[in-house]
Amino acid sequence: MKLRLVFLVRFPLLVAIAFCFGCMNLGNSVSRKAIIEDRVHESKVFQEERHYRIFLPPDYYSKTDKRYPVIYFFHGFGGRFNGPADGESSVSAEARYYDEFNGNVKRCGPDSLDNIAEFVRNNDVIVAKWDGYVKEQYPRPYDIGPVQLDIQFTEYFKEFINIVDRNYRTIAKREGRAVSGLSMGGFTSMNMAAKFPHLISSASFFCPSGGFSIGPKELQVFTPMKDMKINYVGLPIRMHIGKNDFLRQYHYAIDKAFKKYDLAYESWQYGSSYFNGFHNVVNVKGQFDFHMKNFRNPTARPEKWHHIDVFPNFDVWGYTIKSDREVPGFVILEDIQKEGFKISSRKWLPDGSPIANQTIHILTDSLYEIGKNYQVVRTQSPYSKIVEQTVEANEQGRINITCDGTPTDIGIYQKEDPGLLSMSGFKMSDDMPEFGKELEIAPILFNKGGQNLSNIRVELISNDANIKVLSLPDTIDYISKTSIFTKSKFKIIALDPNVRSVVLKLKLKYNQNSEIFRLEVPFYNSDFELKSFSIADGNYFQQEASSTEDSFFGKGNGNGIIEAGEKISFLTQVDNNPNWYGLKVYTDDPFVDSDKEEMKFNNRNDWSGAMRSTSEIYIKPTCPDGHVINFYGEYDYPAIGDIRRDNQAATSFIKYKKRVSFKVKVKNQKTN
Repeated sequence: MKLRLVFLVRFPLLVAIAFCFGCMNLGNSVSRKAIIEDRVHESKVFQEERHYRIFLPPDYYSKTDKRYPVIYFFHGFGGRFNGPADGESSVSAEARYYDEFNGNVKRCGPDSLDNIAEFVRNNDVIVAKWDGYVKEQYPRPYDIGPVQLDIQFTEYFKEFINIVDRNYRTIAKREGRAVSGLSMGGFTSMNMAAKFPHLISSASFFCPSGGFSIGPKELQVFTPMKDMKINYVGLPIRMHIGKNDFLRQYHYAIDKAFKKYDLAYESWQYGSSYFNGFHNVVNVKGQFDFHMKNFRNPTARPEKWHHIDVFPNFDVWGYTIKSDREVPGFVILEDIQKEGFKISSRKWLPDGSPIANQTIHILTDSLYEIGKNYQVVRTQSPYSKIVEQTVEANEQGRINITCDGTPTDIGIYQKEDPGLLSMSGFKMSDDMPEFGKELEIAPILFNKGGQNLSNIRVELISNDANIKVLSLPDTIDYISKTSIFTKSKFKIIALDPNVRSVVLKLKLKYNQNSEIFRLEVPFYNSDFELKSFSIADGNYFQQEASSTEDSFFGKGNGNGIIEAGEKISFLTQVDNNPNWYGLKVYTDDPFVDSDKEEMKFNNRNDWSGAMRSTSEIYIKPTCPDGHVINFYGEYDYPAIGDIRRDNQAATSFIKYKKRVSFKVKVKNQKTN
């Protein structure tokens, strides 16, 4: 391994020690400064030299028996590991997250003590800042949105941790690590935390971007972090939100999603009285104190965890997942514990159609007795059949299981093990529920353990004032082992026409067990009936910041008429704006093949990383001539304003979202 010290931003070590001994009578103003070192190492991941900056407590080199936790900090757009030099301009004002106050209030903020170096000066912690520099894309870091070179910083994160642990006296384990970052670095912090919860104890985000296209170059897909919320179960997280931040709409969406899911999450908002509420690293002390608290009292590994991953192959919490997936999408693991788990694969989040045509290999953690036989029982959507097999734990105490991307619930047990209930899924009386109408929900309960179960209490709970549960708790007398039960039914009603989705809790109590499962129920309420729209069946449309290729929608004869056997999209205009805005559409019509639905993602013209989503739906060839399909659709469009990136609070970054209903009549090509 090649490692060299480029320079010390403060003093070289020996000079600093001599200076401190010679100037003790001058007090602590000099000796108590943080030590800042810039280093270079040879990266095996990138096959090149990479830079990083380290902040060390003032007494790091004198207290040689002391170890320190590490906060890994990720810079944003236009930044580097060391930030722009003093007085140097920055394309994105990235220098507003600063290492040390330099007297420039506009650039650094009004608080001379609110910075990384000051925090490290007063706390026993190391801060490590890597370099997200990608030469071909600078000032855009991290090779995301889109992925152009297949430079994966997720792989580099593991290498970077090892570099820091080898060269500094760190607490080299999960309990001694945290991640944080600004803007694109805030998104990167969210991404690293979502992918590697087993490597860190907490995560924080300063004004993060809400989503980017990430993953392997050929399989990259837009990944909205608000829809990755299940990854953060059991991991303390915190977000800072500026009320005038140009990205604030994305922050509020993340904030709302995280709070609905009962995560170990907190947020802090600042307004015009605090650095104008702008996009920035502010209140470093508050954010980093959060990490220090979790270093002192780290959370244990969750007994039950969840994970979504954009990569077809990955490792998390001792589990190894490999698949032969050849299309963009996500692997989704839920309710993972020794007794089993659920697994599925989707084309997009949160409600993409399954990717069934793949083989997924799951190698569990070392949780089982070596050489012992276990029963693996499973049921797949639509959960009408149960399959059981005997497997042997390998020489590492791990079990191999193979499945496809169809939603599957898997139990692992030995014959003497007790029964275990899982909620494999749920059925609704209406696939497209609306405000004000009663909806019946039937949870699909699967006893995937080794014994029969009796006297089971089932309760559906709403913590949302907009949703009322109309049914009392139910008691189930008996569910035999390796069987499915669907007779418990609960009625709910939405009280607010603006509700889009709600997270409900299903509580199961039996024997000494108490289990909570979450159900996310969407609602399809229309603001108005859409009268003016265009049908794309192989057509080009002008969209903001889109290339000609990106603006091509649908597959058919291009005549703008919906016909059987075609793949189509719907687009509309707003206020005579020349741009077309695509609709994300939903329908329960039997002549729309949901398995063949695709989603087109096009870049927004606001540098946020967010993308527009436009459905491409497939009309079955068997659809009769003249058949009318009812659609529910969503689209958004930007407010009119100054779109300059450095114009904080610019209204251009606000998106108005509309929910509409409309009808189309299908023509059958055979009758034309």
